[in-house]
Amino acid sequence: MTQWIAVALAITSAVCLALGTQIQSAAVTGHTGGALSPRGLLVLVRNRRWVGGLALLASGTLLNVAALALATVTVVQPLGVIALVITTLLHARRRRLTINRRTWLAVALCSVGGAGFVACAVPATDPSHVAGAGAERLVVLLLTGLVVLVGVAEVVLRRRRISMFYVLAAGVLYGFVAVLVRLTMTALLSGGIGAVHWLSVLMILVAALLGGWMVQCAYSCGPPDLVIAGLTVVDPMVGVALGLVVLGEAGAGLTTGTAVTMGLAGLVAIVGVVLLSRYHPEVLQRRAAARARTADPGSGTRPRAATTPCRGEHADQ
Repeated sequence: MTQWIAVALAITSAVCLALGTQIQSAAVTGHTGGALSPRGLLVLVRNRRWVGGLALLASGTLLNVAALALATVTVVQPLGVIALVITTLLHARRRRLTINRRTWLAVALCSVGGAGFVACAVPATDPSHVAGAGAERLVVLLLTGLVVLVGVAEVVLRRRRISMFYVLAAGVLYGFVAVLVRLTMTALLSGGIGAVHWLSVLMILVAALLGGWMVQCAYSCGPPDLVIAGLTVVDPMVGVALGLVVLGEAGAGLTTGTAVTMGLAGLVAIVGVVLLSRYHPEVLQRRAAARARTADPGSGTRPRAATTPCRGEHADQ
């Protein structure tokens, strides 16, 4: 009975994440033009629709945490791909887009690859393993370097608006955040407030804020289903990889065959994300609009934010 409750919570979480992503994406594309700026974000904070989307995303996250408290990751995590399917359908309906075969293939690859990766990772992990302080410091050090790297890349690349950069950066950052949250909660429950490493808490906040900014930038130059696909694929893979390699959570089930299967499943999921970023109907629509403007440079019409192309969406790149 407990597992069925967890399944219900996970499905509800996926619905909340899908709706929240769709609402926030619509708010971002409707109130910003070109690359998202800090001033544009301040405008969004005062937008009720954007705040409503944020509330749905927060609710979805809490429901997913509750589901994980009642059932294993193997049961809960694969259900997150429901959010990708729902977001794809909702966005296509809102924009009156026809979902092409390559988009459905991309969604299928993301779903199968992500679920396969998690299914292989869970039996390969030792749930009783407790990471030492040195391992946590290494995660914090790696995350610090990643935050600096992503921050510099954002400043350098923001004018080029590379959609895949935003999506992958957010997914990697949130993967680190998930690991540090787990370590912090373990320390808090086992040793109380005095056992918490406050540098880890600080880096959780910094990485979460930077990851949130990456997500909002991704909304401004790509379809919301691409954002969901990137997060549901990259986030868990980074978290699992850190657990196995850095925290030493690998158990007896991690054989060479399991590792190879995990790698192949991850590759399948990543291919799905790349296909979604190149052949999604909205991406094709933006590409056609960009070509039309190039063919008629004297039209004098300023493109709207919804049709402004992002780098990484062109098939010939």
